[in-house]
Amino acid sequence: MSSVTVHDAIRLALPVSTQIVAGHAGLHRLVSWPVVARGLAPLFTELHGNEFALISMSALKDIDPPIYLPTLIERLISVPISALAIVGHIDGQSIAVAEQANLPLLHLASDVDIRVVDRELQRLISDYDAQVDRRAAQIALELGEQSLAGGGFPAMLALLANRTGRAVAIYSVKGDMLAFHGSSEIKSTLLHIALTPGNQRVSGIETWCLPLTAAGQGIGFIVLAGQSLTDADKATVKRAAMALAMELTKTQALSAVEERYRGNFLEQLLAGNLADPLVLQQRAREIGVDLRKPHVAMLFSLPLAQQNQLQSQFANALPQLGSTIPWLPHAFGVICFVPADIANSPEKTIVQSVFRDVQSYFPAVRATYGRVAMTHTEWIRSQTEAELTQKLMRTHSHPALGYAEIGVYQLLLPLVNNADALLFHQQHLGALLDYEREQHGELLQTLEAFFDCNGNLARTSESIHVHRNTLLYRLSRISQICQVDLDNTDTRLSLWLAIKLHRLIGNTATN
Repeated sequence: MSSVTVHDAIRLALPVSTQIVAGHAGLHRLVSWPVVARGLAPLFTELHGNEFALISMSALKDIDPPIYLPTLIERLISVPISALAIVGHIDGQSIAVAEQANLPLLHLASDVDIRVVDRELQRLISDYDAQVDRRAAQIALELGEQSLAGGGFPAMLALLANRTGRAVAIYSVKGDMLAFHGSSEIKSTLLHIALTPGNQRVSGIETWCLPLTAAGQGIGFIVLAGQSLTDADKATVKRAAMALAMELTKTQALSAVEERYRGNFLEQLLAGNLADPLVLQQRAREIGVDLRKPHVAMLFSLPLAQQNQLQSQFANALPQLGSTIPWLPHAFGVICFVPADIANSPEKTIVQSVFRDVQSYFPAVRATYGRVAMTHTEWIRSQTEAELTQKLMRTHSHPALGYAEIGVYQLLLPLVNNADALLFHQQHLGALLDYEREQHGELLQTLEAFFDCNGNLARTSESIHVHRNTLLYRLSRISQICQVDLDNTDTRLSLWLAIKLHRLIGNTATN
């Protein structure tokens, strides 16, 4: 016989509805054999220790002399037994007595047949491996039923996590987390683990990874995570793998269709090809988009090497806003349109909430966003604003930047490729830029700091860490090179605008 603990008995033999009401600290106790209370005194004829006792409260009603549950528990503790499972009401005093003795006290639902529980426990103790396999097959069957009922991965993983007491995650073959059930702490740990089949310890958490296959091809992975994973846990996952692989195949097929349909809708809307209002509304409803709501265009960007990963996993990173967020692959990463309930929440709060969700998957992501589009006819304007704002991201410290926050750049961005603007930039800064390239100097930085400090010499000196006399010398050299008077207001304005244009023109080649 295998060594069976109370914890094993609960997971592998008792009904799923079983509740542990006291004695969690005693779940490691070994179980020798199950015993069922009789309907007369004495309730148990022979107890040798470590028994798993089963009692129906109805059996205590006709005992003469009567015996009360707290008293019975105290007697059983003295044996001592390993655990006590009860069908019927358990009073507070009984719970307190069991808790003090670290005796696992379990509550069974009123419709549970104790004889069935007794038989399951006997099977577990007599042939542990066979019972493990039997329970695993039972769970696999339940998972298949959940899939057929349309519960999908949320229901299937919840069931699997409930039966094993572990966190569970499903990944695509590329390593993107597609579904998860468990604590948020474990989820953050599992987001970026190496999907190597077998055991792995990550941040103090034990994990076990199993590839999922269909028609002989790898289609994804399932990962079990928790403390002290057992062979029974792994056997359960192995049995469940077929049902999970079928669900993953179905989900991937549906996702591919939905992605093409969603992308086609958004492309046609932005291109102005859905002119018929009735057709437009119908197509939007079919993918869950509410065109009556205002929307904000958000452009998420990542380094080129990570953009495919962002696009493949973007939908999983979005929060549940009660409405679909349509999106498309973009040269920078992903462009999407976020429903904005601006009557109840500021635009910035809405987009930052979405940004944080995406950032939890992709820490290096940066985002820009346009102004709110009150109707779908303004979506392309909001998108253009988000794209224009991307040109400032290389010189901006914040990971998320809105078009409404960029000030004078709202006027300058559309002029980046304008011939007159380029000539203006060259006339006012050309000589200084030539000098900087030849001398590797710091005059341009000094002039920027001078304007940023509103011409205040003390603040400018402090910001660039130079002596006041050094600053005055540099400003004099700038006046000579550019042949301008820095005390003239119009000159200052022209140079300031030229510097702002330089920030954009300098980034055009790299964007």
